[in-house]
Amino acid sequence: LRTLLHRKITTTSMEYKINDKVYNISSNLTDFQIKLYTHLIDWKHKHITKEPGIYKGNLYDLMFPESYSKNNEISPVIYDKIHSEIKEIQKSPFAYKVHKMAFHMASSQCACINLFLPVLLDSKANEIISKIPGCPCNFDKIDRSKLYKGFCFEYWGQDITSGKGLLNDHSNVAGTDADIAIAYLNKKGESCLWLIEHKLTETDFTNCGGYKSKNNKPKESCKNSNLDDILCNPELCRYHQIGYNYWSIQQSKNYLFNAPINSKGCPFLNGVNQLWRNQLLAFALENTPKYTHVSFSVVHHKDNTSLQPTIDKYKQLITNNITFTTFTNSDIVNSAETYSNELSEWITWYKDLYNL
Repeated sequence: LRTLLHRKITTTSMEYKINDKVYNISSNLTDFQIKLYTHLIDWKHKHITKEPGIYKGNLYDLMFPESYSKNNEISPVIYDKIHSEIKEIQKSPFAYKVHKMAFHMASSQCACINLFLPVLLDSKANEIISKIPGCPCNFDKIDRSKLYKGFCFEYWGQDITSGKGLLNDHSNVAGTDADIAIAYLNKKGESCLWLIEHKLTETDFTNCGGYKSKNNKPKESCKNSNLDDILCNPELCRYHQIGYNYWSIQQSKNYLFNAPINSKGCPFLNGVNQLWRNQLLAFALENTPKYTHVSFSVVHHKDNTSLQPTIDKYKQLITNNITFTTFTNSDIVNSAETYSNELSEWITWYKDLYNL
C-alpha cells in the first residue's frame, strides 16, 4: 500500500511512501510506473548510488547526480559488459545521439541498448532474432555488411542520405527515427531492414508536433479535416506546410490505410502519429535501392499495458497489415534463454534490473 506524502515543491514532483520507504518520483503515475520506478530506485541504491539527481530544482531518485553525467560517457544503467562496444559504435559513422535523459534509471534509450546490443553481438543472434514474435517472416540472417555490424541505434536513414533525411524532417532537435534498425538478408538473399520503436514506461507514443505547433493556425483544420480531405489537400497539415514529405508518401501507400475511420478529424493527431511517421520512414526506405523490404515493430515492457489502446487503434487503421508488429522485452529474453548459452549472465542482470 502506497501513501502519497504532501510536498510543496512542484506539481510534477511527489514523495511516495511504500513500506516505510520514501521515493522522490514524478506525480500522476500509473500503477505500473510506480511499481517499476520504485524497483529501479531500489536497484540503483543497491548497485550504484543512493544519491538522487536534480531536475528543475527538484530531487528525483531515478536520476543520477550531475557527477555521473559529467564524468561518464556512458550511463551507469547500461550493462557494463557492452561499454567497450558502445565506445566503438560512437567512433563509427553510426554513432547515436545520447538522449538528455540517458542518466535516468528509466531511460528508454538505455533500456533499448541493454535489450538489443548483447543479443546482436551474440554468436546465436540469428537464431534468437528469428524466433522473436513479430520478427519479419522473411528474415534469414543479420546482414553484417550494413550499418554498424548490421544494426544502428537512433536510425533515420543516415546510410542513405544526409541532411534532413528521406522524410525531410530530420534536425538536431526533431525528426522521425527508429530506436534501433536491424539490417538483414531475407530468404532470397535480398537486403532488408527492420525498424523497431522501444518503449519502457511511457504511457503513449508521441503526439502530432505539427498540430501542437504555435504556428499551426487555425488548428481547426486538423480537427475538422479527415484523412481523405488532407490527402486531397495536404496544405491543410502543418507538416506539409513546412516541407515534410509525409503526405506525398501517404498518398502512394494510402491503400494500406483502408479501414473505416469513424472519428472526425485527422487520424494521426494523437499517439498514432509516432507509429504513422515510423511507418512512413519504412515506406520511404523501400523506395530506395538499398532495401527491398522494410518492416516496423514496437517492443515494450511486458507489463506496460498503457500503450495497447494506441497500438490497437493503429492496427485497426492499417487493417492488421503484416508490415507492423509488436512484441515485448520478455519475448527477446525468452528467445535468448532458449538459444544462447553465452547470455546467461546478461539475462539474469536484465531480468533483475527491469523486474521481469
